[in-house]
Amino acid sequence: MDVTKCGLGSFTPEFHSPSNVDGVRQDLFTKGIAFIEGCDEDSLVDVANQLGEINRPRNEKLQGSGVSHIRFAPNLTGKGYSSEELFFHTDRSGWQSPPGILMSTLKSRSETGGESLLADSHRILEIIKEEDEELYRLVTSAKHTSFYSDDGVFVPRAIFDTKEQIFRFRFDDNIQLSASMVSGFARLQEIIYKNAFVVCLQPGQGYILNNHRFLHGRASFSGSRELLRVLVTPHPPRREMVVLFDIDGTLCRSEDLSIDAYFSCVSAVVGKTITHANTPVSLHGRTDLSLLHAILDFHGVEDKEQVTARFFALHPGYLEESHAKGFPVIPCPGVKEVLGWLTEYQRDRCDPPLRVGLLTGNSRPNALLKIRAAGIDTSIFDLEISSFGDVHPDRQSLFQDSLKRLQTQYGRGVAAHDIVIVGDTPLDIECAKQTGCSVVAVATGSYKVDDLALLEPDFCCSLLTEAKDYLALKCA
Repeated sequence: MDVTKCGLGSFTPEFHSPSNVDGVRQDLFTKGIAFIEGCDEDSLVDVANQLGEINRPRNEKLQGSGVSHIRFAPNLTGKGYSSEELFFHTDRSGWQSPPGILMSTLKSRSETGGESLLADSHRILEIIKEEDEELYRLVTSAKHTSFYSDDGVFVPRAIFDTKEQIFRFRFDDNIQLSASMVSGFARLQEIIYKNAFVVCLQPGQGYILNNHRFLHGRASFSGSRELLRVLVTPHPPRREMVVLFDIDGTLCRSEDLSIDAYFSCVSAVVGKTITHANTPVSLHGRTDLSLLHAILDFHGVEDKEQVTARFFALHPGYLEESHAKGFPVIPCPGVKEVLGWLTEYQRDRCDPPLRVGLLTGNSRPNALLKIRAAGIDTSIFDLEISSFGDVHPDRQSLFQDSLKRLQTQYGRGVAAHDIVIVGDTPLDIECAKQTGCSVVAVATGSYKVDDLALLEPDFCCSLLTEAKDYLALKCA
């Protein structure tokens, strides 16, 4: 393959050590590919066993490590065992479900050539969908492509299976095309090349990719070259039960503190007196970012970007000053009891594990200040899966942020239906309905039980302690 056709050019990866499995897993889940260095056959197998079950090569039965040695060998069949170019492809594309992970490490480098060529199907599909509706129709229909299976027959399969989210591809005689696809195939190749990049691996370096997402290939080479390859079926997605708490009106009450600090800070940043009294903007359930923009819009303040940056830099200091003035932060009734119970439940529970975090309209420093001021131990909350209101303007975006963080840490098995939001406003209920998670609505804020119940949350209560049985059932 002509490396000069790769539109994204040469890429220098950030490599992980094989011992950094968490870093590998995070890149694999979020980017579709992770790069490793300092890797030999033993460490490659060790990482593979932590990610899933190794698919043994056809010439191995019960014996062997599951590692294929891809090298020039005249007695072996297949382009992989030649020095020829190896076109972009999905390994085991003819299987009903190809192995989910492909791992490779360069054992010895060729004299010339042998570069690795890689292309992300997510990027490719976005371009096809935007620029060529007919081609997108072709690649998502099993009527137009068939792949050669291990049974020796061609089986109709779509290049991109929208249900299973599998992108399968090859350029060789193991794929058959309909007449319609033949006319569009050159365009598809062009898009793949334009969105491919080149990596020049050194011995001990390699990549671990999502074989349902990334295409890989190899340039022709001269001299000896050997690559270690492992195909892996990932472990089944692990469930994680998650409870995400709102703060204001749910964990604690601090209205006077919040109003004093917020409007004092806005006034200082803008250079004019802005108060709660002269600003008819609802505070309930909003994120700090959306509230700030609403206030600035009402008062006709321009250059919101600069004002926003200054506000969030100064706001925590104003909150501390307001607290020092004597404005209180009071824990909501039953909160400490429920958090204590959840902590014990976390400690005793192993399947599925329980995570507790925050989904709050407050910025991170302000959230922690309020929780501490209420006498609540902040270590209860996993801040790495939490989302804060200085980043996003609405709760749905906060939720998606937390879901992405959860999937990065714990895998794609974490789904919206495994998450419970605990909040006190209609916006919390709306967020749950929009995102597909569950919601506990607690009337310890500014809304009454009857008002919240009308919106049909999954569970509605006047005190958080009433939700213990519901939470226990959800987490079972």
